[in-house]
Amino acid sequence: MPGRREELYPLVSTADGVATWADEAELSASVGSAVRLRLRDGVAIGKVLAVDAPQHISWTWDWEQEPLRASTVVAFDLVDHAERTHVTVRHVGFRTRQQRDLHDALWRYWFKRFADRAAQVANRTGEETVTQPGP
Repeated sequence: MPGRREELYPLVSTADGVATWADEAELSASVGSAVRLRLRDGVAIGKVLAVDAPQHISWTWDWEQEPLRASTVVAFDLVDHAERTHVTVRHVGFRTRQQRDLHDALWRYWFKRFADRAAQVANRTGEETVTQPGP
């Protein structure tokens, strides 16, 4: 997607950034800190497992009201490709194919919202670069 990972990483590693594409977010890019995301009527909870800014963040994932009864992990990886960034989201650890398929559909929806927001960030950054005065 357009944009450099340094510009896009806050969209997956800060509460304000995640809240631009999820409905609500509580998150700090600090190992062990709590994660709480509201996605429509559901609330996902977890703890941050690993942080390697601006390339990686991962956290545990479960549902507050209907626990999965499995230890699942969500990981975002951002890799630079010139002025673009390859973003990978992995969600692993499901006990059943049904759980995996439901979360695959969930991430397809929310990742589209993330990609739209990332494009806005990249466009805004590009505009700022063009409009800055010369030396």
